Amino acid sequence: MTGPDPYANDPFFKAADDPDWNACIGRQGEEENYVDGYIEAAMELADAVIEKQLFGKRDTLVLPILYNARHAIELALKFATDRLVAAQIVGGDRKRDHNIKAQWERLHHAAIGDEALSRTIAALEPFIESLSRIDSDGQELRYHRNRDDDPSLADYALANLKVIQTSLGELKTLIDDLQYRTVDFLREHATGSHTGRCSRRDLMAIARIMPKRHLWNTPAFDEQKAEVMLRFGFGSRQFSLALDQIQRNREMGAILGMETPLLHLSDEDIVGIVRQWRLLHPKLEKPKDGELGADYFGIERFEAMQHHNAALREVIKTLQAQLSPDQLADLETVYYLGRDRVFPEYYETLVAEKRQEHAATNNPQEEIRHLMEKTNFLRCVQLAAIRLGRVALAERLKDL
Repeated sequence: MTGPDPYANDPFFKAADDPDWNACIGRQGEEENYVDGYIEAAMELADAVIEKQLFGKRDTLVLPILYNARHAIELALKFATDRLVAAQIVGGDRKRDHNIKAQWERLHHAAIGDEALSRTIAALEPFIESLSRIDSDGQELRYHRNRDDDPSLADYALANLKVIQTSLGELKTLIDDLQYRTVDFLREHATGSHTGRCSRRDLMAIARIMPKRHLWNTPAFDEQKAEVMLRFGFGSRQFSLALDQIQRNREMGAILGMETPLLHLSDEDIVGIVRQWRLLHPKLEKPKDGELGADYFGIERFEAMQHHNAALREVIKTLQAQLSPDQLADLETVYYLGRDRVFPEYYETLVAEKRQEHAATNNPQEEIRHLMEKTNFLRCVQLAAIRLGRVALAERLKDL
């Protein structure tokens, strides 16, 4: 910063000598800080009054405790609604009023199409009913008299702080669930793996309920179909749409025992590559009793390093001769998809992008070296194989 500090005389925002207590706000803050902050403030206040036996402060602190809880609900509902509106899952515009009951009803009656999110919204109802009944517009918990100049909370005389404390814990869980599931749901929704009634998570759950694909002409199919339709409130058409979407998806199809080939690599290709990787990363033997491990400054270690480097050069040479540019792009995509838990719906696009990246750098030896040096290469390829619909391949890799 240049020039004089504009906050030098500010009672709240002037700089202090103790940076340990600097809180990030404004451009360094996040929307979640507001939601989390108000519910946490309510809980901390309730805990402090009870744990410190502050009987003289019950009547004064109960008001900010309840107001903070109400405001946290309002912010959480707006957090979810704004994102769902932006994704065109909930219709209409963003609303800035303070009517938490109307905001909740908007979400509750929307066809969101996610079991977990709908369940969380429904579970908020008793908290919404309670706090909107005593304060419909966010005024009565803040002011002694409301907008009509009537006494606030006129129909109430007592509020037990221990009851409030318990309910705040339940509310905090629901607010957290609403935020986290909204974010996760929208990430999943962007993959395109959903129906009008089912999110990606719902489809994954249905795939796990249904019998393997080759058993769909048996009584087991009808039994599991009935379970799915009851759980999700499906009719036959919605059930069929869900099954169609599941069968088109690599990861969901794999749950049903369906195999989907990779774009450019066969199972034999992958197995051969892993065997080359094993030349550099042999299975470790357990140390014998009394052994203290390697001497990091011993001549044997330096000789081992030289041997590893020589073996690495041979592995790179072998794989470069075997792998086409498309196969190398496929291999690297598979590795990172497993490592970073990327949705397999992006697999084809990522392979194309990786192919372009490799063409620009034009250094296949370095790309191969980069992968072969990864100690988690096998594990990540195994994970990716399962999610990409190569379950048989993943089983074969267990023995390598």
